[in-house]
Amino acid sequence: MQELDFKSILNAFASPILVAKPVRLGNKITDFEGLYLNDAFLKRVNYAVEGCKFFSEFKDRLSPEVEWFDVAQRAINGDQVEPFTYYSTLGQAWFRVQMHGADDLLVVSIENVTDETNHSRRLKEMSLYDILTALPNRNKFKEDFTEFTDIAQNENSMLALLLIDIDNMKMVNDSKGHQQGDRLLQQSAMLLCNFERETIHSYRYGDDEFMVVIEKADSLNTITNITDAIFESFMIEKISVSGGISVFPDNSKSSDDLLRFTDIAIHYAKKNGKNRFVYFKPDMQRVFIQKLNMQTKMTAAVLASDFYLVYQPQFVIKTNKLRGFEALIRWHDKELGNIPPSVFIPLAEETGLILPIGTWIMNTAFSTLKNWQTEYGFTGVLSINISPLQLREESFIPNLKSALERYKLPPASVEIEITEGVMINNMEDAIEKLKAVKKMGLRISLDDFGTGYSSLSYLQMLPLDTLKIDKSFINTITAKDGIQANITNSIIMMVSKMGLETIAEGVEKGNQLSLLKDFNCNIVQGFLRGKPMQESLCNAYLAGNESALISLSNETPSL
Repeated sequence: MQELDFKSILNAFASPILVAKPVRLGNKITDFEGLYLNDAFLKRVNYAVEGCKFFSEFKDRLSPEVEWFDVAQRAINGDQVEPFTYYSTLGQAWFRVQMHGADDLLVVSIENVTDETNHSRRLKEMSLYDILTALPNRNKFKEDFTEFTDIAQNENSMLALLLIDIDNMKMVNDSKGHQQGDRLLQQSAMLLCNFERETIHSYRYGDDEFMVVIEKADSLNTITNITDAIFESFMIEKISVSGGISVFPDNSKSSDDLLRFTDIAIHYAKKNGKNRFVYFKPDMQRVFIQKLNMQTKMTAAVLASDFYLVYQPQFVIKTNKLRGFEALIRWHDKELGNIPPSVFIPLAEETGLILPIGTWIMNTAFSTLKNWQTEYGFTGVLSINISPLQLREESFIPNLKSALERYKLPPASVEIEITEGVMINNMEDAIEKLKAVKKMGLRISLDDFGTGYSSLSYLQMLPLDTLKIDKSFINTITAKDGIQANITNSIIMMVSKMGLETIAEGVEKGNQLSLLKDFNCNIVQGFLRGKPMQESLCNAYLAGNESALISLSNETPSL
């Protein structure tokens, strides 16, 4: 009766359950004998254990990969046995098994966890693959890359990493929308999939980055042929990309080094005009380290206020009167000496340090200007250079207005000097902010006209007061062929009709100045009339000491 009750109770359970007892030879357990299993157990294992009395008879039918006997023995000995899963080829399903020992009996329960397992597998796949492009992602690359480098090491073969970055992706998203940006990423992924081989693997490595691994290459020529073909495919589709390439073992056998070298190489590709692939070279690392050291020094210089300003005078050509000054930043490092602005300004813009530096320039220059107005009755203009990054900041206009109010400066005494670079990323935003500057009463000057992204249409769109003619025009203005002179004269005539003043930069010779006077250029700035000066010399000059002016000539040029 007890046995019948026992079986009835087990059969009432919906969960598959098997009860077994250990078979002993002396003190040693040699097998387990099934005392009873319910109908649910038989059905769940697809009747694989039907007619079998001992574990040794049916364990391999369930799964030969599971150590059934060892797990059961630990359970009957009272050890804590964690649930485990196995895949049944007979049932085409995943099962979770739990074993418990009680009163020298073993209770085995199983549960179909196929849906749960498949879900977990899908989650893992999602963590390793990019949804947008269907390419393996950065996590998958990390998993695979260790295997790739091990193979290269063991087989003494070459391995190449190609890091690809889509140029100007932010501009695409901002101007055409993120849907167009997503389509560009999908198109790029499809191009890379065309190159997929047993030894060529592509990954979505970042937001706008892809990584291509070329393994088991027999020579550098093979790698070059593949990377050239990849680049050409992007060119055909008119997708501008920059790429950095590092090679195992030529560049390094270290995985970390190879990844870092691709970053350095792609930096060079972007720095040199984008839309190109660049192979890493050892010199790049040396320059990169120097650049990092320079960045560290610059950060310290910002905190310690090691920068200083000099002021270059500007003169009205017709009257020879002082028009004003341009504030120019300088940096003297104790170890490196004088570091040219052409070296540290681009680095400051690249690292974002130009923002605190720009704030320091504005406050220092405004303080100096206020002192000149108060102490010497200075009524001229002080020009300060503004980086495109500064202008892009939402806080630029409020900060500029606040600084003017703090130093109580007449807005017309300040000239904001910009380059054509302000138009590159967001032309509409730049124009709106410059209009706000003009509305505040400040002057706006366009620097380096003709050297960068020059377009005469810019002169129509920007709310300018002044156009600065670059030194590169002035250097050859007196050449016998007269080509540069005619170009310069045409520029001056055109902008004069637009109501703009013209400033000639870099004037170092008397005949250059005479010719500019004939062309009706308004203002001259250059070593001939005045070199950049420390504030103390400017103070002396404004106080009436003409000899404080530093120029190439000790006497005033004949105008």
